[in-house]
Formats: sequence, structure tokens, C-alpha cells
Amino acid sequence: MNREEANEALQLIRRVVTQARDDSALQNWGVIWILHAFTNGGGFLGTHVLYQQGHRAPGPYLLLWAAIVPLNLVAIFWLQRKEAAGVRSFIERQVWSIWTTCMGGMVLVALVNWLLGLQVLFMPAVGCILISVSFSVMGALMGRAWYTAAVVYALAALVLARLPQLGFAALAALWFLTQLTGGLLLHRARRKRLVVGGVQARLV
Repeated sequence: MNREEANEALQLIRRVVTQARDDSALQNWGVIWILHAFTNGGGFLGTHVLYQQGHRAPGPYLLLWAAIVPLNLVAIFWLQRKEAAGVRSFIERQVWSIWTTCMGGMVLVALVNWLLGLQVLFMPAVGCILISVSFSVMGALMGRAWYTAAVVYALAALVLARLPQLGFAALAALWFLTQLTGGLLLHRARRKRLVVGGVQARLV
């Protein structure tokens, strides 16, 4: 084997190892996603209830999500504390970037909805579009299975555009089902990996 062939073989091994490490990092988010299915799903449902009760000022919504967002962050850092040794993997950085961008976009859309003074609540439909784009990016980076969720949310956006009265209740149900399903699949893959490997994978 000459030097060029050896370098090619080394690059192939590095890609395989990196992919395995990235897959392990993504699987470690399974329990977190299961928990967030309940917290975020409950938050969307609470938002729907507040809107149906006639609240239009941002105050009640800020109080609701001011309780949920820190809870989500605490859950992430607590559940990831044993896997967080070393530098974040590529996949971890992408997960953080994708979903913080998505949530920031949803906050901005809600603010624009309020500033425009629109009585028709378009935020859930636009939120579905943002979530669809986020899952599509995950599909491009992490596996084609995530495109399924992207299609589901894109279709949901069209439905909510025609049935805006469903609002955040529909988004709550959809978010709960998709994130719970994704979390369970990731957690199952992680458990299989640990059974085969016999030890907990460390993120480095």
C-alpha cells in the first residue's frame, strides 16, 4: 500500500468513526426529546387555552414560556452531564443550532403577529413551516427519516391555514406525537448500541 492509498484508507476510517460518534451523540437526545414532548406540547396547549380565553397581551404567554424554557434547558444539561465530557460533536452543534434558530424564529413570528394587531392567529401555521424546515435540515444532515416529519409539518401548515381556529391545540398534539416518537426511536437506538457495545459511549 502506497502513501496515497494509506491516506485514503485513513480518511475512510475517520469518516466511519466520526459518523458513529455523531450517531451516538444524537441518540443521547432521546430521553430529552421524550421529556420535551410533554413540556413543549403542554406549553403549546397552554398557549391555545390562553388565546381561547381572550388573552391578547404578551404577558401571560411570557410567564408560561418563562417557566417552560428554563425547565427544558435544565433537563438538557442534567441529562447530558455524563455524556458532555470533551468537545461537542458535529451533530450536537447542529441540533443546538437548528432548534434554537427554530424557536427564535417562532418567537419572532409571534411578536410580529402581535405587533400587526391581527385577529387571525397565523403563528401556529407559520410555526409549522419553521418546524418543517428544521426537520428538513436534520434530514439533510442526519438521515432521510427526518424528512417524514418535515412533510407532516408542511401539510399541517396548510391545514392550519384553512382551519386557524385549531391554532396551538393542533400544534401541541402534533409536536407531542412527533417529538415523543422521535425521542423513543433515538432512545431505542441508544439502548441497542449500549447492549452491543457493552459500555456507555463518551462524547469527545
